[in-house]
Amino acid sequence: MGNKQYQVLADSVVVTNTPDIIAEATTEFLFGEQVEVIGRDDGEWVECRSLVDGYEGFVPRGELDDEIFPTTHRISSLRGFAYTEANYKSPPVRSLSFMSPLSVFMEEDGYALLMQGGWIPTQHIKEIGDQPDPVDSAMQFLGTPYLWGGRTSIGLDCSALVQLSLLAAGHDCPRDSKDQKDAIGQSVDPNEIQRGDLVFFEGHVGIMVNENEILNATSRHMTTLIEPLETLVDAYGGIETVRRV
Repeated sequence: MGNKQYQVLADSVVVTNTPDIIAEATTEFLFGEQVEVIGRDDGEWVECRSLVDGYEGFVPRGELDDEIFPTTHRISSLRGFAYTEANYKSPPVRSLSFMSPLSVFMEEDGYALLMQGGWIPTQHIKEIGDQPDPVDSAMQFLGTPYLWGGRTSIGLDCSALVQLSLLAAGHDCPRDSKDQKDAIGQSVDPNEIQRGDLVFFEGHVGIMVNENEILNATSRHMTTLIEPLETLVDAYGGIETVRRV
């Protein structure tokens, strides 16, 4: 029998390296993602592992749900609101970020009713199996603030930008850049870089939007922006590797 599992009930939840709300954030779990218990589970904190990417850490128990609903759709827009009624003028009850797994019970008048509650406009969701271009997905985050450990449209870091974009396209992807550079795609000659290639530097990664420019979430500017590739080469002391999915 496997470990006990939970589903994230909060819009998103910060994962910490110790059971303390002021501990260092390591990543963020999205609404609807599933986790398995790997240690402490005492009603206050749960030590758990993400079933999306295997990342481990501590989450407040109140942010998790015992009931697990099957995933039918995902948020496809940068962010989507779920309302109390199938009406955009009704109060929102959830604010969900790109790639949050959804369990849709029914659709009506351009809205989808989630099994956990709330009506979300169907323009903001896609069925499982829809696989957008990774660069198009990454471009949605242009201007999003940089946030260490973040994985949402409120804030994210360099490796989360890459991970979410690849997951949306149907590719497995680790959480951290140090793991991504060994696990994703095939190595490419830096002289043959093209759109969609992932360029890794020391402790950093970005995705090429064309042959000369790269999109990255960076603490150098505390935002997600497009820069000339050469700017990053200078800033990080050269390219470590280029990977093509």
